[in-house]
Amino acid sequence: MEELELTGYSRAQRRKAVLVVNPKSGNMRAINVIAPTIQALSSAGYETRAFTTTCRGDATRIAEEYGADCELLICSGGDGTMNEVIRGIMMIEKDARPNLGYIPMGSTNDFSVALGLPKRVDLLIDNAINGVPAEIDVGCFNGRHYAYLASFGAFTDISYSTPQEAKNALGFLAYLGSGMSSIANIRPIHMSVVVNGEILTDEYAFGAVSNTPSVVGVINYSRRSKIDLNDGLFEVMLINYPETAMELGKIAHALSTADFDCELMHRFACSEVRFILDEPVNWMLDGELVDAGHEIEITNVHSAVRIMLPKAKEKKTLFTKA
Repeated sequence: MEELELTGYSRAQRRKAVLVVNPKSGNMRAINVIAPTIQALSSAGYETRAFTTTCRGDATRIAEEYGADCELLICSGGDGTMNEVIRGIMMIEKDARPNLGYIPMGSTNDFSVALGLPKRVDLLIDNAINGVPAEIDVGCFNGRHYAYLASFGAFTDISYSTPQEAKNALGFLAYLGSGMSSIANIRPIHMSVVVNGEILTDEYAFGAVSNTPSVVGVINYSRRSKIDLNDGLFEVMLINYPETAMELGKIAHALSTADFDCELMHRFACSEVRFILDEPVNWMLDGELVDAGHEIEITNVHSAVRIMLPKAKEKKTLFTKA
């Protein structure tokens, strides 16, 4: 007897998908996406395995173990969960890596903003399944992969400890004020930075190696130039430690105007960068604290993963048919 499928797809026609959900993300809101996502996947012709994470590292293990056997892997959680999923996918041979969908549910969703993802949950689910797969670069931090941002010093913990709702309510200027306060309250970090054949040795208050139009809420590259997430290059930003109130004011002005020609700020585009520190400092990878020693090497892995992005909206003109 012929097997019938409620969705109209035979078993032979159905593709495979994996759904990885961090149930604790967004004050347990992520749990609510499981049923509608599985329903939408079924309607789109996918046979789905769904997993919930229980501890750190679960998402990496699941992505590595099941990612090569599916066409689509969807992550629902915060930036930290997405970081883990990407680490797992990067352990799979490139030709076998699935398309990656993201349904952000964390308190901080900076990566989704960089990708231009919608806000509504129904639209996020639709995009994760029916969006356009696009290749993006990822970073490699001393052999550990990350999605979009490695940073140290000022600003870093402010971005990840502030819920998205609070960020929206504060606005840029209030958020910048918090960042300036953090600069004034940290000690200088002495290091040498090797980038594009140059060696810069100084005391820094902040540093970031990113693949995103904005960094920790206060550095906005997109106001001056377009950032390509798949050009094989990272944006490196270094901010000198201010010795005086005047220098602190110069940094604040540069950040508020996105004028990065300030002599206290150094911006580079590069495929690799090396940091040599007198003393180890805390680093954040996509919001997750990581151990790092005296030397850090960060490289760009070009076109590493395919992520589902929104379809380009058709611009209506006088000649567009209704």
